[in-house]
Amino acid sequence: MKRTKFFFVAMIFIFCAALIGCGDSSTSTSQRSVAICFPNTTPSWQRNGDSLKKMLEEENFSVNIQFAGDTEEQKQQVTEVIESKPSCIVIGAIDSAAFAEVLTQAKDFSIPVIAFDRIILNTDAVSYYASFDNDAIGEGMGLYFESALNLKNGGGPYNIELFAGGPSDNNAHIFFRQTMQILEPYFQSGQLICRSGQKDFDSCAVADWNSSNARPRIQKILADFYGEETLHAVLSPNDDIAGVIIDELQKAGKPNVLISGLDGDPAAFERIKSGTQTFTISKDPDTLTAKCVRMIKAVVEGTQPDINDVTTYNNGVITVPAYLCTPQIIDKTNVQ
Repeated sequence: MKRTKFFFVAMIFIFCAALIGCGDSSTSTSQRSVAICFPNTTPSWQRNGDSLKKMLEEENFSVNIQFAGDTEEQKQQVTEVIESKPSCIVIGAIDSAAFAEVLTQAKDFSIPVIAFDRIILNTDAVSYYASFDNDAIGEGMGLYFESALNLKNGGGPYNIELFAGGPSDNNAHIFFRQTMQILEPYFQSGQLICRSGQKDFDSCAVADWNSSNARPRIQKILADFYGEETLHAVLSPNDDIAGVIIDELQKAGKPNVLISGLDGDPAAFERIKSGTQTFTISKDPDTLTAKCVRMIKAVVEGTQPDINDVTTYNNGVITVPAYLCTPQIIDKTNVQ
């Protein structure tokens, strides 16, 4: 089994440092325009967008930032910003597969397109991809459960239930697949038991990453399978969903459940301190946005941006050059 380098085992954390160079005063602001099209589906997207806008404006870029609540709204926003012919477009896609046709005109206008956090599928109009190491995120979740439950040394049996992210987000599939590669042998051995039987991605997915969509499922799972049985662990795909799951566990009188998270939301840090959430994987917005700003500066100024992956992200048409930052596991040992 492929084991992506992951700092969790020794709790040695590697940050991808990104220093932003000074703006080119010889280039006018009108020639340094950036359009940002992000979702507003989770709090982390708003933080990422605000951080990216601030950093770009400090570099003398004019910034047009748009937030969308659904795919059709975002496609319309991308269409409109392409018509304004900015120097660069940055897209955090709600639906990774929805932009192939829309971006054809961006390529016709020679506008560089950077996919932010989520790869854009089925188009050759994407210039670069800025994200975290998504394989490492999914693998890290699996390794944490493996270690915390002492599975390698025969721990168990433990009851665990599984949740995954939004089906339209390619990252959600990667996270779940990599986690399950770690955990599946322990299901086979009987050390892990999913009493609901819901172990495939489609059964576990939370539409649009919307935490309200997770609530009825965890309520039903608890009512149908854990009236008297102990639930030992829950795989949650992000912090927002973890908050809803924890709320329902508390209502059901089921404390001390091992629960994962993702994004490093401030609320998750507080839950980790209080002991209701076990860990989160932090995707530090300043780390990623700083790297994205460097990438934007390079493409606008006609230079080669920093790239550290040219093989992983085939979007169905091309392999998109990427810079992958390193995520960080946060639990009670380092949350302070």
